[in-house]
Amino acid sequence: MNARQKALLPVKPARMEIIYLYPCPFCGRELPLASPTQASLAHCDMCKNQFPIVPVDERMTRFLKLVNADGKAAIDQDYL
Repeated sequence: MNARQKALLPVKPARMEIIYLYPCPFCGRELPLASPTQASLAHCDMCKNQFPIVPVDERMTRFLKLVNADGKAAIDQDYL
């Protein structure tokens, strides 16, 4: 390694997001949505149709993030 190159160290996660998969009722593609806490319309990127989704419980999402220290508790201990 020459003097201009810098060694890259592994980067820790900054925070976590919970992804829910909603199946499109038209084409069956599983559409990933990041914790949708309000009823809304999802837009399928494959068939271009829209469909209503059932929201997730915001308290459960906050709880999961809390017990996982917003992703920090999930870090592989071998890398610390």
